[in-house]
Amino acid sequence: MKNQQTRKELLLEIIRFLIVGVIATVCDYATFCLFDAVVFPLFPINNDAWRTVFLCISTALGFVVGLILNWVLSVRFVFLAVKGKEKMRSGKKFTLFSVIALVGFVLTEIGVVVLVAVFPEITLFGKTSLFGTGWEKWLAKCIMTCIVLVWNYLARKFFVFRP
Repeated sequence: MKNQQTRKELLLEIIRFLIVGVIATVCDYATFCLFDAVVFPLFPINNDAWRTVFLCISTALGFVVGLILNWVLSVRFVFLAVKGKEKMRSGKKFTLFSVIALVGFVLTEIGVVVLVAVFPEITLFGKTSLFGTGWEKWLAKCIMTCIVLVWNYLARKFFVFRP
């Protein structure tokens, strides 16, 4: 007996995935902004190399917060049509979930650093930043979030939460 999702179930799963993604992304971005705009500016180091290191660390910390929240919400609310629900919550599945996320993280890190380096300083609404973080960083993070969103859903769906 094959348990296939109906189109309606699949659509609802994608909607739940997007809602969880928004929640995790808000927490990721808030953590990123906290470190990029509040914590790291407290350091008296002001050169391009250290700014890049701080950008990578801020991105990584946001990623970790988003990853943990995303795992908890994915297991609880997103992927409901899964064989062996207890097995799904195992350390092995979390490791696979994390490896998939790590690929997304590497893509995000590379993309954010490259895009921030390529983008000119952006001025919107007469300001060059939002909450102390430059618009070019926000734009780079948004672009990479959209790219990695597709990767995460497809990889998690087919490798971690198989129906």
